[in-house]
Amino acid sequence: MYSSSNKNQIWSSLEEHCKEISKKSLIELFNENPERSTDFSTSFGDLWVDISKQIIDSKTIQLLSDLAEESKINQFFEDMMTGSPVNLTEKKPALHTALRAPKDSKILVDGKDVVPSISETLEKMEKFSHNIRNGKLLGSTGAPITSVVALGIGGSNLGSVMALKALSKFAHSEITIKFCSSIDAVDLDQTLDQLNPETTIFLVTSKSFNTKETLLLMENAKKWLEGSIVATGLSKHLVGITNFRDKAINCGLEGSMVFDIPDWVGGRFSLSSAAGLALMISIGADEFSNLLSGMNLIDNKTASESFESNGALLLALTDIWNRSFLDYPTMAVIPYSSQMSDFPPYLQQLMMESLGKNNQNDEHELGSSIGSVVWGATGTESQHAFFQFLHQGTDVVPCEMLGFSSSYEDSRQEQQQQHSLFANLLAQSEALAFGSGTEEDLIPEKKLKGNRPSTVILAPKLTPFILGQLISLYEHRTVASGVIWGVNPFDQWGVELGKSIATDIELELHEPSSSRSTDLQRMRNSSNEVLMERFRILRDYSQ
Repeated sequence: MYSSSNKNQIWSSLEEHCKEISKKSLIELFNENPERSTDFSTSFGDLWVDISKQIIDSKTIQLLSDLAEESKINQFFEDMMTGSPVNLTEKKPALHTALRAPKDSKILVDGKDVVPSISETLEKMEKFSHNIRNGKLLGSTGAPITSVVALGIGGSNLGSVMALKALSKFAHSEITIKFCSSIDAVDLDQTLDQLNPETTIFLVTSKSFNTKETLLLMENAKKWLEGSIVATGLSKHLVGITNFRDKAINCGLEGSMVFDIPDWVGGRFSLSSAAGLALMISIGADEFSNLLSGMNLIDNKTASESFESNGALLLALTDIWNRSFLDYPTMAVIPYSSQMSDFPPYLQQLMMESLGKNNQNDEHELGSSIGSVVWGATGTESQHAFFQFLHQGTDVVPCEMLGFSSSYEDSRQEQQQQHSLFANLLAQSEALAFGSGTEEDLIPEKKLKGNRPSTVILAPKLTPFILGQLISLYEHRTVASGVIWGVNPFDQWGVELGKSIATDIELELHEPSSSRSTDLQRMRNSSNEVLMERFRILRDYSQ
């Protein structure tokens, strides 16, 4: 749908070009082009994207841009943002951009404008969050709700957890927001520790309202509530966030306490939907609106900017170059901000679930490696943990460093610390690229060869508006990579298979060996058979 017969020819040209440019060092590339720092950087919204320390030159970008053009990337983004069914395997739109479009927009899905229903949900979220923030939402005993526990896993959890930590300076000081995603009983126990059932409400987020882990958490939350609240009052403490309203109501939730998520929103792209309700409660409707505005700004720029100034596409092209041609299997994301500590885990789902594919849309197996293992941690802490490996390890790991020009406070001390943070970021990117230079007297163990590629993304102060831009940047960069590689970035069938196998195994674990069905036994491999028997032995022993 979005590929062309010329793609293989461009791919071959890139492979030949890779052989040539790989012979050069970053020092040589900088010496050859005095304008390199500006030629390979661009302003994108309020973000500055610098890929000049990647192992690229103007020919690299031109060939990669040709590859993107042959993949009809511009047409894809137009189709995606106007509601066409770009999620090919599930035959439906991927319309997360509509969630942050202006209210006067008109976006049709199957001939129906979806913007009014989006606006209706946002207004309902605003009213609900306002009532909690102002002490007007009461539990079943008449006490105001002061604690919110969000139950959900994957895309129902990671985005909100990341954003709440990133925007903690904007959080309501008297409302406690907690998250629980694991079915490990310890996780829920620790989450509920010191909370009062009479003043606690649970947000149960599952687009299908069939996610086994989330429903189990909800049932355990109900049991916890029943210790202080009569069963008839539980509905005042349960909120559903789903595409299947009827399922939520059948589980005992009130219709007025159910918030809708459209079917065409993927979990890892859902923060700007009702899945972001916990975040709106924390930072308020106005700041949540600023987050959406930041997303929308980058949505529009991604769809309209030319390749050479399109930050999202430049990052996507760099990812393709590093993975498929330079053969770097991983990418480290290093935010120089303690508040962005949950950004790498969020990106792991966004990028690895979207790009962890081995078949193209035409059902052919891929002829090269695609998608990177994404990992990382915050800046100066990383320097004292794994940067030794980045500088002198036998594997090259492209790095992406996020920096902010200002801290939240304008005090002299705060700004001095911000200067120190950014100085560390620049120092690491320089050392990775250029190593220890020409210092001949260094012993071999102290020499850094450099030539380790890195990207720097610089942003102003971390606010909802800026975070929205960063989220949208990474979303579109991921989608663009998938389109150019020829895979569907919106499905995750590998995840679905694991879920179904887990259900079968759980049934078998509950059955005594003598009563297990032949069909169930036939499904297991010998390793798992032994492990299950050992599990039963250890469980019985511990009890």
